Order: sequence, then structure tokens, then C-alpha cells
Amino acid sequence: MGLTATQSYVQGLLQGLVGAYNGAPLEAWVDPPVADASAETPQAYILAAEGEGVRQTMAYTAGFYRDVHQVYVYLEWMMPPNSTNGNLAFTNLIDTVVAKIRTSYTGAIEITDPATGLQSQLLVIGDKIRWRYLPQRNVGESGQEWLDYAAQLTFEVQVKEQYG
Repeated sequence: MGLTATQSYVQGLLQGLVGAYNGAPLEAWVDPPVADASAETPQAYILAAEGEGVRQTMAYTAGFYRDVHQVYVYLEWMMPPNSTNGNLAFTNLIDTVVAKIRTSYTGAIEITDPATGLQSQLLVIGDKIRWRYLPQRNVGESGQEWLDYAAQLTFEVQVKEQYG
């Protein structure tokens, strides 16, 4: 199915990305820690939430499957209220992540499930990307408020797997 391999591949793409307005590296998670409102680095939470598989060969005992995963990446960045250029920094982070996804595929990439060692072949990533930039909101108690910037990216990843 390639689900774990797909999530791990996307995590590897995004881990450590830096936008132009702030040198804080992006932390990418498949298994996120408990939310920490004091984390001043941007966070990416990766979830392959929907998918389908289609058999590509006639044989039922051996052949190939093409799996299509809809991958969601939730971006969040908590900034202190005195942050300058917070909106520009966050929108630039969205642009940086989208550019990385769009330009990551160079053909015939083997991706591996880190738990089982099973391999899949990456066929398509990011041909169509949707994003939703949520309104910035203030979180926390009075006097300890943070600016919370959030967005959701959705894109398709197709992988091929051999079975049998």
C-alpha cells in the first residue's frame, strides 16, 4: 500500500526547510508530539488520510498495484505577539513547501517503509496542490498570547507496488 513509505518520504522532503523571512527550520512530523504553544519553529503534520488502490495487471496471484494517496500537510507556526512580518513569513513558508513538493519528483524514485522495509515506486507527487490559509488567531491567556498561523495543503501521491 505504500502509505507509511509515502508519509516518510514527504516528511523527509519537508524536514528542515527554511523560508526567506525567518531562519527557523520547519519541523516535519508523522507522529506529532503534544502541541506546544511555546515552540517558535514552524511545524508540519503529515497525514495520508484518503486513498485507493487499483490492480494494474490481470493476474490475481502476482502483479502491480497503483495506489493513490491524498496527503494532507497541516502547517502551523506559533509566533510571539511582537513578531514582525509574521504574515509574510508564514505565506513564504507555504510557498517554500509548495515549491519543494512540486520540484521533488525526478522520476523512478524508490521509497521504503521504515518499519517493514517494503519498497514502492513513486510515480506522481504534487501535480495538483490545494492549500487553505486559515485566518491568524491569538491563542493563550492574556499577557501570554501567541499568534497562531495555520494552513492545510492537500496533494496527491501515486505509488506502484509489486505483489505476489
